[in-house]
Amino acid sequence: MSATLAQRSRPLRVAALCLASCWSLAAPAWAADPTGVQQYWLELMNRMRISPAAELERLTNYSVPGTTFASPASDDPFVNAALQFYQTSASTLATQWAGLIPAPALAWNGSLSDSAATYSNVMVALDTQAHNLDGLTLEDRILNGGYTVNYLELGESLFATAQNAFHGHAAFAIDWGDSDSNPGNGFGTGIQTPASHRDDLMLPSFKEVGIGFQTSSLVGNVNVTGPLVTTQHFASQFRVVGLTYVADAFLTGSIYTDAVLADNFYTPGEGVAGATVNVYNDATNTLVKTGASNSAGGFNILLDGLATGTLYRIEAPGTGQPAQTFSLSTRTVFYQAANPGDPDVPVTYYDNVYASFQAVPEPGGAVLILAAALAGYVRRGKARGRSAPSHAFSLSCAP
Repeated sequence: MSATLAQRSRPLRVAALCLASCWSLAAPAWAADPTGVQQYWLELMNRMRISPAAELERLTNYSVPGTTFASPASDDPFVNAALQFYQTSASTLATQWAGLIPAPALAWNGSLSDSAATYSNVMVALDTQAHNLDGLTLEDRILNGGYTVNYLELGESLFATAQNAFHGHAAFAIDWGDSDSNPGNGFGTGIQTPASHRDDLMLPSFKEVGIGFQTSSLVGNVNVTGPLVTTQHFASQFRVVGLTYVADAFLTGSIYTDAVLADNFYTPGEGVAGATVNVYNDATNTLVKTGASNSAGGFNILLDGLATGTLYRIEAPGTGQPAQTFSLSTRTVFYQAANPGDPDVPVTYYDNVYASFQAVPEPGGAVLILAAALAGYVRRGKARGRSAPSHAFSLSCAP
């Protein structure tokens, strides 16, 4: 069984926050559309973030709820094999899972996908699953891919032998592996300690993600064998509004037909490309944002300039589905100031919004066009109870 790794960092002081008064939010980098498999993996991640309790029931089978796995332990044979290999404790997993808190959905970012794919190819070339094989820091790696320097949080997740998207998602979510690195007791609970992949998957401060697979040949490799050599790059960014710092919300989701697998969930090959998505002020009926689904059927619309306390309406004309509504929610996250002794820097996070539409043809009309584990993060210095050198990184390994 292959291992996943978890890369975490301690706080990163950020002079940029104090010097950024003339900066603005970089243009969203979505030029690189996700493939159907990438969009599907994104949907899996967001399904778990929005409703973690329900996700455990989809990933695993319990014969006694919260206590014992059924046989098979998962409907996916690769997930079942991993749970059996590591002898993952069903009760420990259930107990840990019960403590998960829902998090806002992630939006797709093309620059993050590009940097992630680049690193997947590095792992293939060296036939090694590890962080920093390119001699770069995570910060350099992601910024070299084109992501904005106005970042708040960065993260990286790697899995060199994902058999499919569901298998890879389960590897990060369950975080199977050796719990204590003690060869005398096998794999312990069969869950990594800490379960950093799962923690990062659920980290509410991450707002964007790119999932990158290898594009180079796997012939001759022994350790990095795929078939999906996977790197996930996570991030969040800020802009300056007067004297305040803001992390804007994204509206993210998908438009799909459910024609490949009738399960009321996105499946590769079901995406509807080029479908319009409109956002209105529900009270005034004013159009405030508009966008379109990408080639895989996903959409990601920046919601800058929208206000809290206002009800907004999302419409996807032509899908045959009713509108959905939302109001923005906010929270404040404090980051360390660049100069010791200066007050902590508050950043207002506007939480991402998720909405998906299952497209149905109008009566007598045409059907919409069908479009065809390592984990970690780098963050700007969180202020509360944390301090560290300017650039501090640490690694932890996970099977």
